[in-house]
Amino acid sequence: MKQLLLKGFAFGILNGLLALLLLYAHAATLTKVPWETDSVLLTMPQSAHRDLVLLGTSRTYLFSRFEEHHAAMETALDCTVFNMALPQGGGITPARFYLERYFEAGNTTDRVVYFLDPFVLYSAGANDNHKFVYFEPFQLPFLGKLLANGYPYRRIITYGRSKFSGAWLFQQPQPLVHHIAPIAAEEVTEERIALRLESLYPDGLPERVFDTYTAEFERIVALCESHETPLTVIVPPTLLGPEPGHATMMAWLQDLADEGRLEVHDWVHIMPDRTKYYNLDHMNLGGIETFMNGWMRPLLDGKSMDK
Repeated sequence: MKQLLLKGFAFGILNGLLALLLLYAHAATLTKVPWETDSVLLTMPQSAHRDLVLLGTSRTYLFSRFEEHHAAMETALDCTVFNMALPQGGGITPARFYLERYFEAGNTTDRVVYFLDPFVLYSAGANDNHKFVYFEPFQLPFLGKLLANGYPYRRIITYGRSKFSGAWLFQQPQPLVHHIAPIAAEEVTEERIALRLESLYPDGLPERVFDTYTAEFERIVALCESHETPLTVIVPPTLLGPEPGHATMMAWLQDLADEGRLEVHDWVHIMPDRTKYYNLDHMNLGGIETFMNGWMRPLLDGKSMDK
């Protein structure tokens, strides 16, 4: 009986190792450019330098998810950019995991820029229930990170199980068509803005959730400090205006800025022209060019851009 159990254990270990080798070999065949995948780990450099590292939600993710957008950004800023922002309301907890992994991989950067949207501070869905686990290849260090941080076990199980699905094993590069056309004037209404905000704040403004994710964000601040890397926080412009929780978020960020721990810029109002957006809160190509040339580039050149 004991011998049978040992054989079964050895067989399980062997199959596990074979599965691991299969997953790593498969991941090596997948696309490594951000405009063809939602994965951050697949595109992450190793022992390299990027002038800027970006974090944020889909509003920032779209700066690189289209090749034309990424090219316009790097051309305007005249620097290399690695964008780790996530679609579908990517939150602060996944952002911390990615930034930790970026530094653990031996990478460096001159500056981390976090485009922070208030809703991620009030949403567990954007943080502990995000679908980023579907996008990423199976990597033991990343699995260890999820486990060590007590990430929800259902998400961890999904991380492993999803790598054996047909959608993962037979995936193809997924380039998207960039956005040029502006949002129509009739779509920018108070009613539509209210509906959009309602979708971003399904749970309202729970204070305990805010406390949880501000503490999580401060771990990102500490991470940047430990790597002697400046952190700039920018509230990006949209057609929504200041979101619920904006004033509370800005007061908290200003306290951190007053302590010298980060630099903060409230740019929520800087680009009210609807022709710069393809929907209420995402820029089109022209908007990205205007934003990068008119605001980001002067900021990186040391000019004061706050009004």
